[in-house]
Amino acid sequence: MKENIVFIHGLTGSRRAFKKQMDYFSHKYNTYAYDLLGHGEDRGEITDFSLDGLVAQLEELYEREGIEKAHLCSISYGCYPSTIFASWYKEKVSSLCYIGGHYNSDSPLKLVLQHFRDNRYSDYPDWLRRYSKDLFPKSGVVDPYALISTRLYYKYGLELHEDVLKKAIEHRLDYDLKADLKQVDVPVLWIMGDHDNLFKSSITDLDEVIPHAFYKEIPHTGHAANMFRPFAFRRMYAEFLQGKQEI
Repeated sequence: MKENIVFIHGLTGSRRAFKKQMDYFSHKYNTYAYDLLGHGEDRGEITDFSLDGLVAQLEELYEREGIEKAHLCSISYGCYPSTIFASWYKEKVSSLCYIGGHYNSDSPLKLVLQHFRDNRYSDYPDWLRRYSKDLFPKSGVVDPYALISTRLYYKYGLELHEDVLKKAIEHRLDYDLKADLKQVDVPVLWIMGDHDNLFKSSITDLDEVIPHAFYKEIPHTGHAANMFRPFAFRRMYAEFLQGKQEI
C-alpha cells in the first residue's frame, strides 16, 4: 500500500506550487495538495484566516481522502498549520519537511514582521510593495532570486484579501511555534535556499529546537527553493523519505 504525502503551499501561493513534485512522487506515493484558506476559490474574499481554521482545513482533507497517516511537506508559512497539526495529531504524521520554514525567534525577520504589523502605509498595494521588498532583501549587487521572489509575492499578494497577509504576520509574531517544534519526534527535513538570508535568520538555533532535524541548503536558490531548483529538492526529499540519512 502506498504511503501518503500532503503538500502545503505558502502565502500568496496555491496548490500548484508543488505540481512538479506531485507528478514525480505520485509513482510511489499518494500525493495531495490543497489551497489554503483565502487562496483558492475564496481568493480575494474575506475569510476566517485563523490558525484553528487552517488546521481544521488539513484535518478535513485527511477525512475527505481517507488518509490515516501522511508525510507533510510545507513551504514557508505552511509550516504553521503543518506543525500545529502534527502536535495535535501525532499519530497522523509520518514525517515533516519544511522549505523556507521559520519560527518566532529574535531575528531580523521578526523585526520586519513587527514593522509591517505596526505600519499600515497609505493603502494595501503600497504596504504590500514595501513588505514584499523587505521580506526578500538582496544578498548582493546582483540577486535574481530576491527579485523574482519579491515580484511574485507582490503580484499574487494583490489578489488576496489584505487581511490574509496581515493576520499571518500576527500568527507568526504571537503564536509560539517554537514550543510545538520542540515536541516534534518524527523525522524532519529542513531545507533552505542559500540566498534566503532573512528567513534563515530566524532558525539559527534549529539544532537546539529540533536536534534530530536534517538541515540542508540548496545552492543558487531563494526562498521557494523547491521552485527554483525542483530537481535538487526532489532528490533530497526522495532520499529523506527512503531513510537515507546521508543526504
